[in-house]
Amino acid sequence: MEVTISQAAKMAGVSRATIYNDIEAGTLSVVQGAKDRKMVNVAELERVYKNLKNPDLEPESKPVEISQERHKVIDAGGQVGVLQERLEAQKKQTQFLEAQLAKEQEERLREREAAKAFEEYFKSQIENQAESIKNITRLLEDQRTQEEKPQSNDWEKAFKTLEDRISNQDAQAKKEIEEVRKSSQQQVMRYKTALEAEKNKPFWKKLFAS
Repeated sequence: MEVTISQAAKMAGVSRATIYNDIEAGTLSVVQGAKDRKMVNVAELERVYKNLKNPDLEPESKPVEISQERHKVIDAGGQVGVLQERLEAQKKQTQFLEAQLAKEQEERLREREAAKAFEEYFKSQIENQAESIKNITRLLEDQRTQEEKPQSNDWEKAFKTLEDRISNQDAQAKKEIEEVRKSSQQQVMRYKTALEAEKNKPFWKKLFAS
């Protein structure tokens, strides 16, 4: 016959602490009972403590079992609560990343619109300058019939220099616009990658992520 630690203490007339101390010291051996409970064989108990009492064991076993079952239910409920909290935290984190991505996409859209407006402005300025150059060029051609051709040549050089400068400004403006576009695309791709990585995590990693 096997009894619990509490029952063994009552039968031996000692405290539970004495039973546990003798178990740890190897004086008293135990066996694994149902649900991994430590049990003591009555013969082993009698060998160590000699004369034993024989209390009514049946009433004690039921409250102990009921108490342990209650503890297990409480523990299981606590674990479920922890998992639910972690799940909610993961959902909030995903929502935060999605909001950040939407905000970043909106900002990139505004930047593209601003870059487009900037490009249109430069184009209009270049067209105006080109028209002015054409008008001045016509005036210069009219001046060729006059006697001051050297002065006319100087005017042509001056306007050629102006035309080159405007062309360089146009190239620089296009380069800056292209850099803004590339930067916007890279930012959007990084946020998309972060969001996809978060969504593609295994469920257990999302729950137990630190």
